[in-house]
Amino acid sequence: MEMELTRCSSQTRDVCVPRSAPRLAGGGARRLGNEFLFSAPQPKRGPLGRDNSYVNKKAIAKLEALRSDFQSVAGRPFDHFYCPILFRDEKTPLCRGHLVTSAFTGADRSWTIQRADVDAFFGSFFESEFVAIQERGKHDLLDVIKSPELSRLLRPKILVDGKEVEHYFPEGPVPSNHSEVSLHDRDRPTTRLALKLQTSEIVESLQARWQIGFTKDVRLSALVSLLRSAHLTLFELLGYQYALSGSGHFMGNEVLGKFFMNNVGKDKPTVLAAAKEHFPEFVNLVRPVLKSPPNLTGTSTDRLMYLCTGTPHAWAFLLFVRAGGSMHAVIVPILEEPEGAARFAAFLKEAPPRFEVKLARFKGDQWEVARDAAMFTWPAANFN
Repeated sequence: MEMELTRCSSQTRDVCVPRSAPRLAGGGARRLGNEFLFSAPQPKRGPLGRDNSYVNKKAIAKLEALRSDFQSVAGRPFDHFYCPILFRDEKTPLCRGHLVTSAFTGADRSWTIQRADVDAFFGSFFESEFVAIQERGKHDLLDVIKSPELSRLLRPKILVDGKEVEHYFPEGPVPSNHSEVSLHDRDRPTTRLALKLQTSEIVESLQARWQIGFTKDVRLSALVSLLRSAHLTLFELLGYQYALSGSGHFMGNEVLGKFFMNNVGKDKPTVLAAAKEHFPEFVNLVRPVLKSPPNLTGTSTDRLMYLCTGTPHAWAFLLFVRAGGSMHAVIVPILEEPEGAARFAAFLKEAPPRFEVKLARFKGDQWEVARDAAMFTWPAANFN
């Protein structure tokens, strides 16, 4: 849906621009981002800093820009890097953190400075699982089973009467306490497969129900990854004016930072179990977009988003995150006015099926906001 945009000044009352955002017009307006926004493909994360051997001029320039931005908001510069997720300024390795995981095919390569430990934590436990969504419908079962990479990602299973049987692909002789079977598919070469069952167990199970297949539930990993992408996107666009606001504190510290602090250093099963307890509270903030307007390519790329209206002031940002071939919408609250905070609290508890929005774009130091409102459909969640 195309919407006409009109430039808004700081006196505009049609849509509330939160105090956490930079001033929109007038003398001395501070420009955000244009001179520091750049794309730089980085398939591998690398440390950065004055004392590290990996020195990247763009990354150092980004860090210094963030230092200046922090000073303009907080009244003093940070010493090392003030993390918008942990709300800490500590001497620790930093890295380029992509706003959207770069593992997605055709992903936006925009990035910002992040703590390497935080970036690695969310990348290894959640984003690495979320990327499986782009493999949906692309592969048949034999391709998945035969590919070590796809097997690790999609985890095919062999079930006998509902009980999983461990399997592997032997390169030599199969131990006597295991059994070898062959997989055939049309004119493809036969594939050797070893089951961790003795021959007698195979015979006893001939009348049982054998199943082989793969399913991948990425709802939890998608929820966490998309919340983080939305938070980093607003940090990239609005800097510490957003990060140090009530909105930034909610998304950064309450949603993401506390979970990291409580679970860093733990093994994957423990982290995922904790995530199943912590993140479902925020499930109403994320939805897949079944049909997106053609002019939307993802907020990190085109800077387009919606402002959620229907109250005297906007109560939330609605950002778009493109993950491979799919688009997702993420709600980030604007916690600057009592009415907006109350509206968001109600939304978090029970999201309505439709709500009022206005298309907006943040350009440099100004907002462009559509004159007319529209209704955005928000389908019910299925997270059980």
